[in-house]
Amino acid sequence: MELDARNQSISEVRGRNKTLTYALLALSLAVLLLVIKVLAQSSIVILQTPGMPNDSVIEKTAMDKRAQIAVLQAVTSAMASVNPANAQYQKQFVQAFLAPSAYTKISKEIDARVAKQITERELGSTYFVLNRYEFDEKLNKHFVLGDFHSVNAAKDTAQQYVWEYGAHIENYRFVVDNVTLYPGDRPHNTEWIEASKK
Repeated sequence: MELDARNQSISEVRGRNKTLTYALLALSLAVLLLVIKVLAQSSIVILQTPGMPNDSVIEKTAMDKRAQIAVLQAVTSAMASVNPANAQYQKQFVQAFLAPSAYTKISKEIDARVAKQITERELGSTYFVLNRYEFDEKLNKHFVLGDFHSVNAAKDTAQQYVWEYGAHIENYRFVVDNVTLYPGDRPHNTEWIEASKK
């Protein structure tokens, strides 16, 4: 009798072990498939800046144009809308999108602008209005063209400016490598370079 009970207990343990082994194999296979999916994933939707369309797709090394325009417009607006009260916030905002060397340059320019505003007791504000965006594939440059407004108690003065950006996309981030600002409404693109050589 004891031998029958012992054999029955051993067979029950073997049955449970077999079931647990199959469950462990199925779980291991599911984890392996999830790891492969995560490693192979290249498309992520991220909402990074104000004005970026909800359906923007940002990949590890690529970003759709609408998302790029939104980032550049947000960065341009932040750099244009600087006053003594918000300078530190604007510097923090643009730091997320600028490469270290570009941030160092822009940070110094913002500090100089704020110091000038304080010295001249300029209590007005500034802001940017986008007119158009261009991308030059040959130069790999982005051009944001718009009006730079200075507002004080007397009037609102607008001047046309071009913000020229060199940028790349790295690890799902749009990174601005350099920024150049100049007055006018003509970007220094391939056509402008060719025309200036003649």
